[in-house]
Amino acid sequence: MISKNNFDFVVIGGGIVGFSTAVKIQKSGKSVLVLEKEKTPGFHQSGRNSGVIHSGIYYKPNSFKSQLSIKGRELLIEFLNAKNIPFRLEGKLVVDNNIQKIEDLLKRSKDLNMEGVKILRNKELLEKEPNSIINNALFVPQAGVVNYRKVTEALAEEFVSLGGKINYFEEIISIDTVEGRKILNTKKSKFQGDYLINCGGLYSDKLAIMDGLEPNVRIIPFRGEYYTFDKSKSNLVNNMIYPIADPNLPFLGIHLTKTIDGNIEAGPNAVFAFAKEGYKWTNINFKETFNSLTYIGMLNLGKKYFKTGISEMYRSLNKKAFVKEVNKLIPGITIKDLQPRGAGVRAQAVDKDGNLVDDFLFQEGLSSLHVLNAPSPAATACLAIGEHIANKVNK
Repeated sequence: MISKNNFDFVVIGGGIVGFSTAVKIQKSGKSVLVLEKEKTPGFHQSGRNSGVIHSGIYYKPNSFKSQLSIKGRELLIEFLNAKNIPFRLEGKLVVDNNIQKIEDLLKRSKDLNMEGVKILRNKELLEKEPNSIINNALFVPQAGVVNYRKVTEALAEEFVSLGGKINYFEEIISIDTVEGRKILNTKKSKFQGDYLINCGGLYSDKLAIMDGLEPNVRIIPFRGEYYTFDKSKSNLVNNMIYPIADPNLPFLGIHLTKTIDGNIEAGPNAVFAFAKEGYKWTNINFKETFNSLTYIGMLNLGKKYFKTGISEMYRSLNKKAFVKEVNKLIPGITIKDLQPRGAGVRAQAVDKDGNLVDDFLFQEGLSSLHVLNAPSPAATACLAIGEHIANKVNK
């Protein structure tokens, strides 16, 4: 028997992308249900990240990441102001001893029509970050910080105020399609919608398979580990210091960030997690680990980046090695100065050739759309992603 829980759209996943999408569709006059397996909005990736408002400077022009992050940042700032959510937009320094890399990044900023980006050297750099031990930097004024859990909660509140429905503690166990409509079975109930939108993050590939798709990627969990500076060292960083990222990897490397609360965070390490929700080394799900490690894409990834992976794991297990990386950016940090902060787990799409998918990735099914890759800067870009999805599915 079909449940009376009938909606125009059902969104799986109560994270920042799920609620951004739900709000946008609800505003179009449709009835929308959000199903979330946890007890609160933003319980996983949306509430466990670095809190950075990304500038978009790293991303290839004309990619989804580039287009949506730059537009999304503008929409996000409007939303933060409207909801009175605290944020800072003081810019960041991207540093490297190789001035050519800095100049190349400056050129990209011009290709992206970013204003105010400029090279700082020596005295100018030290005026921004007096403790930087690298003499070349690119100042990017569009970067900032916010608490994304609060953003997700505000989106959830707006969604409900618009007449949207949220059901927590609803884990999807199967998806059926009956005459083009979606029947979603959870451990407790059954829901029906004309259209399904999968924003399931770490479980998005599993949900796509439930919906009868054969995605060309699998979600591999990578844990991002952070440390917080002791308060006595919080004066060493004024805002944000980033090394130039490896263009072959969609991870930004260890960077230093002053959070919205005024704490200095260092991180993240990016290590393979032994569970979809593997926030600690001791969180192990043998079935999920087996499925990840036997996936052909993961095997190919291991061949390509074995040395990098071992280095990340070593730095995770050896705090001294982590401190050494931090001291490449600023001096004077010791093991005693760093305290572990709660880790996050990144849902990283990996294709069969072992490539870490760098862009946002969407796949359509029968009366469904699946967000199969929404890595950083998805939080920054969330409102633009929600708008993109809403425009697509409302057609």
